[in-house]
Amino acid sequence: MEDKYRILVIEDDEAISNVVELNLRLDGYEVFLASDGEEGLRLVDEVQPDLIILDVMMPKVDGWEVLMRLRERPKTHDLPVIMLTAMGDEQSKVMGLRGGADDYVAKPFSPLELTARVKVILDRVGKAQRAGDSASGETQLKLDQIPVQKGDTIMLIPMDEIYYIDTKYEYANIHTYSDSFLTTYSLSELERTLDRNVFFRAHRSFIVNLKKVKEIIRLSRNSLLVTLSDEKGSRVPVSRRQAALLKEALGI
Repeated sequence: MEDKYRILVIEDDEAISNVVELNLRLDGYEVFLASDGEEGLRLVDEVQPDLIILDVMMPKVDGWEVLMRLRERPKTHDLPVIMLTAMGDEQSKVMGLRGGADDYVAKPFSPLELTARVKVILDRVGKAQRAGDSASGETQLKLDQIPVQKGDTIMLIPMDEIYYIDTKYEYANIHTYSDSFLTTYSLSELERTLDRNVFFRAHRSFIVNLKKVKEIIRLSRNSLLVTLSDEKGSRVPVSRRQAALLKEALGI
């Protein structure tokens, strides 16, 4: 029998904790509860969870402090964390993501949406671990879809809908034909998992979908600009060291 994922919910509102626990258990997860940050940090060592759902406003030790301590410790540095808070403004969201949170859910929230976000993150972590296990065999993990966030909504974007990727704060920003979405990946993480026959690192801040390239503009002998076939006709710079590789990739 396959081991269940362990989820630690650190939340001081008992009613919210109980609802979250019920929905997670119905989805097959093993759930542990902590009513404040101090208890939560203690349970992290005892339970060794696979993911933490972390409230921000709590007595004794708040969520920001818990997140900071988790990221400072080698054993919990990469432990997935979903921030759960009543603060829904953009600044708080960015602060959570930049502080090392993997996702951010504002109250009031749908328990079904929260469990969906948990699944997306755990699936992503599982894929990354499998990719690491097979790295010695030169097997590259290919993503079929990328989890992204738009406001308070999380969704999956198919690979063939991506035109280019750039960085926003410390995380990658996915651009489709007419919209853009924030991810919880860094640009380097995406580069390691995307199909390199399709997605090309044109610049330290940009990855382009070669299938969406409309035109290459030569600015100077070794300086190129790529125009994409999206709604805005977006232009992406190509670094000098990548110019020759891009031409080779496009067969020109």
